[in-house]
Amino acid sequence: MNQRPNFIVFMTDQQRADHLACYGNPIVQTPNIDSFAQRGTRFENFYVANPICQPNRAALATGQLTSVNGCRQNGIPLSLDSTTYADVLRSAGYRTGLVGKAHFQNVSPVAAKPPVLRGDGSAPPEPFHLSRRRQRRGPEYEWEIRSLWAETPDREVPLPYYGFDHLRMCIGHGDQVEGHYTKWLKDRLGEATDPRGRANAIDDGLKDAPQIWRTSVPEELYPTSYVGEEACAFLEAEDDRPFLLVVSFPDPHHPFTPPGRYFDLYDPADIELPESFDHPTWARNDLPEHIKRVYEIGAEKPDAYWPFHSDADSIRRMTALNYGAITMIDDWIGKITDALGATGRSQETIIVFMSDHGDYMGDHGTVLKHGLHTNGLIRVPLVWYDPTNPTAGVSAVQGNAIDFAPTLLQRAGLQCPAGMQGRDLLAADAEDLPVLIEDSGLAFASADGRTATRTLIHDGWRMSVFEGSDLGELYDLQVDPHEVRNLWSDPTAAEHKAAMLHLMIDRQIGLRDTSLIPTHQA
Repeated sequence: MNQRPNFIVFMTDQQRADHLACYGNPIVQTPNIDSFAQRGTRFENFYVANPICQPNRAALATGQLTSVNGCRQNGIPLSLDSTTYADVLRSAGYRTGLVGKAHFQNVSPVAAKPPVLRGDGSAPPEPFHLSRRRQRRGPEYEWEIRSLWAETPDREVPLPYYGFDHLRMCIGHGDQVEGHYTKWLKDRLGEATDPRGRANAIDDGLKDAPQIWRTSVPEELYPTSYVGEEACAFLEAEDDRPFLLVVSFPDPHHPFTPPGRYFDLYDPADIELPESFDHPTWARNDLPEHIKRVYEIGAEKPDAYWPFHSDADSIRRMTALNYGAITMIDDWIGKITDALGATGRSQETIIVFMSDHGDYMGDHGTVLKHGLHTNGLIRVPLVWYDPTNPTAGVSAVQGNAIDFAPTLLQRAGLQCPAGMQGRDLLAADAEDLPVLIEDSGLAFASADGRTATRTLIHDGWRMSVFEGSDLGELYDLQVDPHEVRNLWSDPTAAEHKAAMLHLMIDRQIGLRDTSLIPTHQA
C-alpha cells in the first residue's frame, strides 16, 4: 500500500443535495453513490462558499473565500499565482489528473465592461486606471473559452494546469460541450453530421420548453461517457505513484438533455413539486429591486443562464430529466470504480462525491440559479469514503467549500498552505462553525452595480443581507425548512436577527486574508 492514499473526487455541476437517494430522494436511482455514503461519511450540512460555478470551484480548489482568491463571480479567472490542493499534492509526488469540467478560467470571450472611476477630473492612463494593475487576462487566461475549442479542437494546454499534470476538459453543458471532448467527438463521428444542439434534436411530439430537448447524441458519444472513458484511461495507466483524479461531469446542469434511455427513465408524473412551489418569488414584496430584476431577466431569457419561474408541468419535466442525467453519472461512477478495482488499488483510494452548487429546481416556482440563497441552491452533497478508515454514518458538522482542500490535504498527511482558510472536517475536534456564503450578484441587475449578498448559516437558521438595502431574509429552518416565512421584519425574531448579524461580522473578521505574511518582524 502507498504511504499516502489515492483520491478520486467525483464532482457534478449544479446538483442539489436532495437529488440523491442517500440524501432522502425517493425517486432518483443512485446506487453507486449511495454505496459510498453507506460505507463512509455523508455530510448533512455542507454548503457552498459562493452559489455560482466558477467562484465556488475556485473556493474548493484554494480553500479560500472568493473575496480572498479574487474569483468573486463568473468571468474572473482563478489567478495562475493561486496555490490549489492539486499543486500541493503534485509537489508531494502525486500524479494529478482532471477530466471533465474545470471552470478555473472564463468560458466566454465577452469583453468586460469598462471600469467605473469615481471622482472628478481626468482619468489616469492605463494601467493606473485600475487599483490592481495585474489583471487576469491575456492568452494564458484563455484556455477554457468554448468558442476557441470549437474553432481549434486540437489545442494544447500548457501543463500543469492549476496543479493538474493530466487534463481532458469539457466546456459547456448538456449536449453543447466543447474542449478536449470536441476532437474526441469529431474523431468518432468521422464524416457524420454533428448531432449536438436543439437544432438537431429528435422530434418526439412534445411541445418545446425552455432548457429541454431530446438530443440526437447517442449515449456512447455524450459528454458524460467521454468523462467516464477518460477517467478509466487515467486509472489504467501504468504508474505506481499515488494519484489524485478529479472526475468532473458537466451534467446535470441545464440544458436538460440526457441521451438515449436516460431521457425517458423517469416519468414527470411521478415528480412531486416542492412544498414552496405555491409561494413564488415573483409574488413577494419583501425583496430589493435588484433581486426582483434577476428573475425578470430570466423571464425574458428562459433559454439562457438566469433563473426563471415556470409552470408545474415544465418543472416536473425538467426534474425528471435532471434525475436521468444524475443516474447516467451514477452508472459511470460504477464503471470507473470497477476500473479502479481492476488495478488492485481500491483499498488505498479515497472516494469523494460532491457538487459545485445546487439548483432551485422548483423551489418557489423557480429553476436554475442566481438571486436568492435558498437551501436547494446553497446546500450540496459531500460524501467521503475512506476504505482504510470506514466511518459509516452522518456528520452534522457544518461545512463549507473552503473546508474541502484542507480536509483532503490533512488526510494526505500534508500541512495546508498559509492563507488556506478552511479546516479539516474529519478532525475529531472539528468546530461546528457558522457558514459564510458570499455572492457578488449580477451587476447588470442594478444601475449602480450594488447587488452583492452575504448569507450566514448557523444552528438551523439562515440569514441573508442584501447590499444597499434594509431588506433581508431570516428563516428558522427547523420549523420552516421550505423557507416560506421570512422573519427579517418580525419583531419576535429581532433578538435572533441581531445575534446572527453579530455572528456574520465575527465570521467575516475570522476569515480575513492571511495569505500575505510580513517580510520583516518589528
